[in-house]
Amino acid sequence: MSDLKVCYNILSQVYKQQAYGSISLTNKLGEAKNRDFVTRLVYGVLRNDVRYDYFIAQMTAKKPQNSAIILLKIGMYCVEEMDGMPDYAAVNNTVELAKEVGKLGSSGFINGVLKAFCRNKPALPNEPAQRLSVEASVPLWIVKQYIKQFGAERTRGFLSCKPLELEHARVNLGKTDISAVKEKLKALNVEFKEDEENDDCLFVRNCQEIRPLFDAGLITFQSLTSVRCCKTAGVKDGDSVLDMCAAPGGKSVYFAGIGCNVKVLSCDIYHHRLQLIQQYARRMGVKLDVRLLDATIVNKALDRAFDVVLCDVPCSNLGVAAKKPDVYLFKDKDAIFSLTQTQAKILENGAAYVKEGGVLIYSTCTLLKEENEDIIKKFLKGNRNFKLEDQNVYLPDDKGSDGFFVAKMRRTRT
Repeated sequence: MSDLKVCYNILSQVYKQQAYGSISLTNKLGEAKNRDFVTRLVYGVLRNDVRYDYFIAQMTAKKPQNSAIILLKIGMYCVEEMDGMPDYAAVNNTVELAKEVGKLGSSGFINGVLKAFCRNKPALPNEPAQRLSVEASVPLWIVKQYIKQFGAERTRGFLSCKPLELEHARVNLGKTDISAVKEKLKALNVEFKEDEENDDCLFVRNCQEIRPLFDAGLITFQSLTSVRCCKTAGVKDGDSVLDMCAAPGGKSVYFAGIGCNVKVLSCDIYHHRLQLIQQYARRMGVKLDVRLLDATIVNKALDRAFDVVLCDVPCSNLGVAAKKPDVYLFKDKDAIFSLTQTQAKILENGAAYVKEGGVLIYSTCTLLKEENEDIIKKFLKGNRNFKLEDQNVYLPDDKGSDGFFVAKMRRTRT
């Protein structure tokens, strides 16, 4: 099987079965001869999905079948980004791929469209929002929402920035220290840079050489915005903490490591996700109370039992699209509305579990105000015994930040 066919099979699962790109890639990567090539091409196609849909629509009289669209997107990416592959080879390889995957009948069509693409790409739209949508490869309705919230200039800025290639890692101070980890990374010849914001974190090159450090629990990959969220909570030794939607467990583990007497109840709705939390805690050497909990259903046994309650709610994940480009594929306004109902319910339930004087944290990895500011505004209007202490929207940038929202509220003493 050719590596291009491996790419086609992965992308077919994503586009036709709505599979997660990262999971499909992981499952199929063992079939590849050149894993780096397959990874680069799959993620490259997904990152350019909106752009390539636009180009295909401009170059074809009617919408092609799904298999032909996938083939064209693979070919377009090879033409644009595979520097070691001449345009004629990119076209020929894609035509051969069409035959290899049983689409001989569309090979002539693929050949014609890709040759035309090589000669002259379609002009971009003139309307500013549409143009940005194509340039940044972000669905138009999302671009319009962002422009309404942040203005055109800021929106163009964060949609156009390239994410930092190094990944954010937190050093487990319960097992080692930052200096020791730096020395190990130097000895392994692994690229890293300082995190100027957090003295227990680094940006590192995620590679096979650092796997032993990860497996031993000396480091863990935790996003910069996730660490910011944890620090916003202000957990201190002796606190009781409830993490309502905890999987895979990064924030729960962070809280548990703050002091010897921090008690963390880490919950999720699915058994297999609880196993992920438990595995995470064992690797990092911390103790968590891990339980099954449906955060949308009130649990009277938890009433006013915690100093800190974290509602890191299910969301559209649009803030991490740079890392998970398939996030954009199957989102629409109706899906967002459904999410907001769940988010508001979880926040209401979480509030009931906060002690007097305690803290309620609401966080998402999205930028849409419907999932963020609007939820908080409505909650505070209906819960006068909570006061907003802090609220931040973090925009994606080239320095390691994802798109993220976090609000800190405190239950006033009555």
